[in-house]
Amino acid sequence: MAFRRPHLRQRRTCEEYKAELEEENYHLSSELQAEVDSNRQNEKQIKELEQEIAELKSEISSLKKQLYQAKKDIRNNEKHISSIESQLVDSEEQTCIILMIIWQQLLSW
Repeated sequence: MAFRRPHLRQRRTCEEYKAELEEENYHLSSELQAEVDSNRQNEKQIKELEQEIAELKSEISSLKKQLYQAKKDIRNNEKHISSIESQLVDSEEQTCIILMIIWQQLLSW
């Protein structure tokens, strides 16, 4: 059996092919690392945004409670104002009655 050596040109082509594959592998590895870095940055940003959303939801909930309390206070104040207005009307009526009595007494003297 005769051992056949590859032709010098074929061996160089294989080495060139290997070098080409290694270079392509390097570029793909670099691209992959860039994607990994980008994904990590995106994940970090997503976590920050999720935290901000949670804080905003909490703030909205707090503001809703404050709004509810403010509306309740307004209703209570309106009732109080109505009560005071009613007392004012009663006082005015009583004042008129008292003035009428005083005038009658003055006229009868």
